[in-house]
Amino acid sequence: MKARRKSTGGQIAELAPALLILFIVVLFPMVDIMYLGIGYCAGWYLNQMTARACSTVKTAEYPAAEANMKAAWESSGLALFTRAGVVKNKATAINYGSTLDRETGNPMQLIQVETEVAITPFLSLAGVPFMAAMNIDGLTRPIVFRYLDKRPLEETNVN
Repeated sequence: MKARRKSTGGQIAELAPALLILFIVVLFPMVDIMYLGIGYCAGWYLNQMTARACSTVKTAEYPAAEANMKAAWESSGLALFTRAGVVKNKATAINYGSTLDRETGNPMQLIQVETEVAITPFLSLAGVPFMAAMNIDGLTRPIVFRYLDKRPLEETNVN
């Protein structure tokens, strides 16, 4: 004989475990992944700001331009929302192969900016049993995004 459910509401007991699984497996990781996407965009924005600023100044002024862009970015709402921390933000001038500048005869140069930004998860799942032992970047511990941008050097230190 088959056991049948009663129509008096016994199935409501299955709702709590289902919601627990839904929240831990689907909802919280999805919110964290969307948050990490915003954090990635925030770090990319810092990299682009620094590359733009350093391409228009002389080589000796790179540290000041880097510091100004870092300070402006850290005070922006985007960096404050993502609780991002700058690990590295460094600009260097590099030669562009064997191509020569027509005006000066010197090799063409690019500015290369390397940026690393650490993003803390919005909802850290480190407190959830069995998740803390997994050490997943972005879900249970901070994740570091690395960016590299190259732009033509507008200020060639000739003037």
